[in-house]
Amino acid sequence: MKTLRDFLTKGGTTQVYRHLLFWLIFYIYDGPIAAAIEVNPITRMQTSLIALPVKLIATYFTLFILTHIADEKKDVGKSLVYLFISIPLFGILQRTVSYELIYPSYYPEGLTRPLLYPPKVIIETFGVYSVAAIVAAIYFTKTWYFGQQEKQQLSNEKLQSELKFLKGQIHPHFLFNTLNNLYTLTLAKSNKAPEVVDKLSQLMSYMLYDSNKTRVPLKMELDHITNYISLEKIRYCERLDVSLDVLSDIDDIEIEPLLILPLVENSFKHGFKNETGKVWVHISVLTNEEQLIIKVENSMGDEAPVNGNGYHGVGLSNVEKRLELIYKDRYSFQVFKEDTFIVILRLTPDRRQPVKQENKYHEMLNS
Repeated sequence: MKTLRDFLTKGGTTQVYRHLLFWLIFYIYDGPIAAAIEVNPITRMQTSLIALPVKLIATYFTLFILTHIADEKKDVGKSLVYLFISIPLFGILQRTVSYELIYPSYYPEGLTRPLLYPPKVIIETFGVYSVAAIVAAIYFTKTWYFGQQEKQQLSNEKLQSELKFLKGQIHPHFLFNTLNNLYTLTLAKSNKAPEVVDKLSQLMSYMLYDSNKTRVPLKMELDHITNYISLEKIRYCERLDVSLDVLSDIDDIEIEPLLILPLVENSFKHGFKNETGKVWVHISVLTNEEQLIIKVENSMGDEAPVNGNGYHGVGLSNVEKRLELIYKDRYSFQVFKEDTFIVILRLTPDRRQPVKQENKYHEMLNS
């Protein structure tokens, strides 16, 4: 069991000064301020000072017992016995101080009643524990508040760790696919290889640096999706039909980085698997006053492996985990598999002051 000294010195010198300030304020209220309405103000200030030590000792003893019960959660029965016994004892002690020190010099008429006169003992007990109750309420309110702050901080740290882990899964997943494309072009000694390296470097810069931000402009995410599509068009040549349509203004919208890119990457990785004919991807971005709606639809290749959530590959399940962590009740995520494979993401985005500029995405990306 921690000692009373440990309890009083917890928090260091600053905490001690705070306690001294509290008791100074209490005495000013109970002494000089209360004395302003008394016939003899000096008497009130002196008697208040004489009565203060018992209130102080009772307060800290009570607070010590209560915090021991709350913090250690053991010896609860013994601690409660100490607490209930101490209440009448401190009432009697305060009555004794009044009877032996205050009454003889200031209120001699009070000596007409015996020392342990029950009504007087009860009044003195309430006088002591009204102060103890105020201090305990302040202490536990402060403890609860800082406890909530600490829990929130730990929750935020855990959230950031989970997000970093999920983003870390995206990097090697995407890089592996793109490097395979580059490897194929290099073997063929294609003059498109430098372009691939340039596009890939821009994407990797986005993944390594911008993805560490909590939010990025939606336009930036779409810029890098455009780069990604350019890389895939090099790979598929004339077989690929891709469109990226932005159907409304997006200048003021910000989103979690690398949120849409995995949806597009997933459509290429699994939608065209073992497909030798014409393949296509249609990407639509639409906003209204409340929602951002992203639709990714692609042609179907041979049957692709399905994970435990019914989604194709790591990308979609990864996105949904991040959505749950960041947007919680502000999103919906739907996957449809019929003649085509469709992913629809709806979320309530963050907005900033719009910057006027041309929207260069409102076009078909066909070549």
